Amino acid sequence: MTGQIDSLLEKGIEAARIHEKKRAQEILTHVIELDQYNEKAWLWLSSVVDSQSDKEVCLENALLINPDNTYAAMGLQHIRRQNIPPSSSSVLPRLAGERTPIEREWETSTPVAPPPKVRVCPRCEFHNPGWAYLCDRCGTNLRQVNLKEALSEASQPRKRYPYTLVEAWGGMLVFDGAYAFRPEIALASLGRSISALITAAVLASMFRIVAAILVPALAGEYDLRSQFASDAQKWGEQTLLLALAMLLVWVAATPLTWVGARLLGGKQGLKVHAHLVIVAVSAWTLLGAAIAVLVILTPYLIAQVGALDLPFEQVFNWVGIAMGVIGFVWLAQATREAHSLSATRGILAAIFVATLGAVLFFVLNSATGGGFADSVAKPLLVFFLPWLG
Repeated sequence: MTGQIDSLLEKGIEAARIHEKKRAQEILTHVIELDQYNEKAWLWLSSVVDSQSDKEVCLENALLINPDNTYAAMGLQHIRRQNIPPSSSSVLPRLAGERTPIEREWETSTPVAPPPKVRVCPRCEFHNPGWAYLCDRCGTNLRQVNLKEALSEASQPRKRYPYTLVEAWGGMLVFDGAYAFRPEIALASLGRSISALITAAVLASMFRIVAAILVPALAGEYDLRSQFASDAQKWGEQTLLLALAMLLVWVAATPLTWVGARLLGGKQGLKVHAHLVIVAVSAWTLLGAAIAVLVILTPYLIAQVGALDLPFEQVFNWVGIAMGVIGFVWLAQATREAHSLSATRGILAAIFVATLGAVLFFVLNSATGGGFADSVAKPLLVFFLPWLG
């Protein structure tokens, strides 16, 4: 039976494509008689029936079978928005029964764009129906996904688990402040803030540990049994120092950004603001650790290929500048989302913090005769930017 239905469906689709509507209707109707929950048959039938009532029933049934069918949903709402009285009732069966007047009024209240009639395959240029997800000819995915838009349109609320911080970090990597920070406002708590700090410190240290083992291991110069135990204590100390460094940045940046945001009209409390700041700091920590791994591995990999005369020092300096800009942008986004500020005011708050932070650094460094930079700032930066050492 399944083989017969598939064969009939193929014939009906082919007839619809060459605009033999009457023949397509007959074949597709027969398919539905054999299998009334055949989503594809209902969709293709909607393209060959003439009356609005019949089209509506076809799309309703397709949507009932698959509620995620965006083409059926868009097409159905587009038909109902037109408010054209049906010339006659449809002879096709509604799988869900008749709709009430209240349901019809609600379904036509939200304006939507008309659905596409065809979707052209970017690979083989085959003309597929607008509802298709895959090309009928070559199987290529027809729905090109924009990561930033997909994150912005996500409808599920973020759960209160430590691993969901990855969602916030992912939103920051595509510079979508709304997705990265806005859901965190409702989840803000001291426990989640500490979780972000510790999780980022541990993950960042794991990145560095893997790189520290991988390079000498590839060169045959690392004895896992004898060296790992001695290195473990050093790595533990580095992780602790990294967590303390993040804590220091958090404690310094939170009041500065909060005061700056309040001066610019922000109303958010300190707890929520502090949480969004540590989310930004933790993401920057992970980014720095990932870049540090690349810095460690790149010279080794290039050496395997051959001697290349590249200006590594200049490249690394530019990478450091890029990291500073990224951190500045993320801090501005966190401040903006925490206080519902405009983009301009969020940037001004971040500039306020950067200026005060620079002044504070130079004051401390001058008061200690350069000791602050040598004993505190540079050792912490070397964790992320090893070439400084």
